[in-house]
Amino acid sequence: MWLDEANKTAEFEPVGTHPDYRRLGLGRAMLLQGMHLARAAGATHMTVACLGAPGHPKARGLFYSVGFREFTRDAPLIKTKTAG
Repeated sequence: MWLDEANKTAEFEPVGTHPDYRRLGLGRAMLLQGMHLARAAGATHMTVACLGAPGHPKARGLFYSVGFREFTRDAPLIKTKTAG
């Protein structure tokens, strides 16, 4: 979790749980505790950078389960090597 005091925002990134410990509520508990601590530190907004695309429904489901909602989607950009 990153706290941006100037903008009163906390960002969770990266977020993950080891495969042997998934589906035990650990990721959810970490997010809820982190949001509690961020709020106590003055944060008024929380964001998460996630693989919430259609190909990653479990990640998206975790974030939705603690109150996050889609705000925007990043557009990946790439610069290829040009000849010459």
